[in-house]
Amino acid sequence: MKNLFIRLYLFLILTLVGLGWSIDLLYNATLNKAVVAERQLTSDLELHKGTFFLLETELKRQPAPTREQHLTAITTSFGYPVSLLHLAELTSIAERVQTPLSQAQLDYLGLGGIVTLYDDIAGESWFFKTLTPTQVNPRTSPEAIQVGASEQANIIALGPILTESAGQTDAVYTLIFFIGLALVVFIWVWPISRGLMSLTKAATIFGQGDFSVRASTKVAKPLEQLVLRFNSMAARIQRLIKSHQELSHAVSHELRTPIARIRFAMEIIRDEDDKAMVNQYIDTMDKSIEELDALVDELLVYARFDREEPQLELKSNNLVNLAYDICHRFALTEPELTFQINGINYQDVNELSEVTCLADKEAMNRVVDNLVRNAVRYAKTTINIAVTNDGQQARKSGSQEGSLHFEKTAAPQVKLAVQDDGPGIPEADRQSLFEPFVRLEETRDHKSGGIGLGLAIVKRYVELHKGRVEVDQAPLGGASFILTWPKQ
Repeated sequence: MKNLFIRLYLFLILTLVGLGWSIDLLYNATLNKAVVAERQLTSDLELHKGTFFLLETELKRQPAPTREQHLTAITTSFGYPVSLLHLAELTSIAERVQTPLSQAQLDYLGLGGIVTLYDDIAGESWFFKTLTPTQVNPRTSPEAIQVGASEQANIIALGPILTESAGQTDAVYTLIFFIGLALVVFIWVWPISRGLMSLTKAATIFGQGDFSVRASTKVAKPLEQLVLRFNSMAARIQRLIKSHQELSHAVSHELRTPIARIRFAMEIIRDEDDKAMVNQYIDTMDKSIEELDALVDELLVYARFDREEPQLELKSNNLVNLAYDICHRFALTEPELTFQINGINYQDVNELSEVTCLADKEAMNRVVDNLVRNAVRYAKTTINIAVTNDGQQARKSGSQEGSLHFEKTAAPQVKLAVQDDGPGIPEADRQSLFEPFVRLEETRDHKSGGIGLGLAIVKRYVELHKGRVEVDQAPLGGASFILTWPKQ
C-alpha cells in the first residue's frame, strides 16, 4: 500500500507539472499571437482613422441638428454600430466596462485623437473620436476643452465591435487542463482496473466450482503479488480438494477389507470350540487391526503435509545405525528374508565406517521404514540398503558374499538406496509411482496392501531435505529406490 501511494503521488505531481508546463507553452504561444494581433491593431486604428475621416467629412456637410439622423441612415452600411455620443455617455460606457478614462485620454480626445476601450470579459471594443475638436490655445485650460466637447453630441463612436473574450480563453485552458489530467490518470488506472477485472472474473469462476482456473499474470506491477498469491491459493485449494476426494475414495475402499476380516473372524470365534483355531482367528484380527493402525498412521501423516509443511529438526545422524535398526526390526518379523547393508549382512555393519549427514531422524526413519516395508512385500529372498556419503558410492560386485567396490561422484551428497530381488517395476510406471494413491495393481499379492501413500510420503520428506527420489533396477534384479540429498 505504501509503494502504491508513493507511485500515485509521484505520478500526480509529475502530471501536474507536465500539464502546467504544456499549458504555459500553449498560453505563451497564444499570447505571442495576441501580441502580433495587437500590433496589427495599429493597422485597425489606421483603418478606423480612414473611417473617422470619411464620417467626419460626411457629417460636417450636414447641419448639426440633422447629423444624428443622417448617421443613423448610413449606419446600415457598416458591420458594427456607429453613433454620436455626448461626453457623459462616453464616460458611462467606460465605467460599465470598468475601464475609466484618464485625464490624458480625455485631453487627447478633446484634441481630435482616437480613444479605444476594450471589454475583455464580454469581448467588445469601442473607438471614439471628437467630430469638431476644440482648437487648442496655449492659454486654454483642460477643463475648457472638456466643456467644449460636452456641449453637444459631438463624439463619433464605433462599436461595440465583437472581439475574442478573455473569459472564454481562460475556460478553454481550464478545460484543457482537466481533460489532460483525466486522460493521464485514466492511462495510469486502466492497467490496474483491467487486472482487477481479470482477477475478479477468475475468482468468480473459481467460486462457481472450476478449481482449475487461474488469473492472468500479465497485470500491472502493483497487482503482481496479489495475482501470484491468488494463483498459489487456488492451486493449493485444488490440490487439497483433489487429495480429499482421492482420500475419501481410497479410505472407503481400503477400510472395508480389514473390517470385513475382523467381522468374519469374530463370527467364527463365537461358534468355534477348537482353541487353536480361535487363536488363529485372533491372530488374523490382530493383523487386521495393525493394518488399520498403519492405514490411519499414513493418512494422518499425509494429511499433515496438506495442512502445513512440517518443520525439520536437522541434526547429525549416522545412516548406518538407522539402517541397522530398521533391518533388525524387520528381520524379527520376516525371518525368511535376508537383510543387508552395503551388500553384507546387517549384523556385520561394525566393519563399515560411519556415514553421517544432517537430517531429521524421525523423518528419515519413516522414509527408510516405508521403503523397506514396500521391499518386503515384493522381495523373494534379499533386501539390501546401500548407504553412501561424501560422493562415495558403494556398489557390490560379484556374488552376494563378494567384496564392495566404491566409486567417486562429483558432488558431496548423501545417497541411500533400498534394493530388493523382487519382480521390479516397469519403466513406464516409475514416474507415477510417487503420486498419492497410486499402486501397481497387477503386482499385488496377498502380502501387498496400503492405499498408495507410503511412497508419496517418502517423496515429500525427501523434498523437504532438498533432495530427490528415483527408481531404477537394482543389482539384485528387483527395484531400487534411490534417495539423494545434500550432505550439509
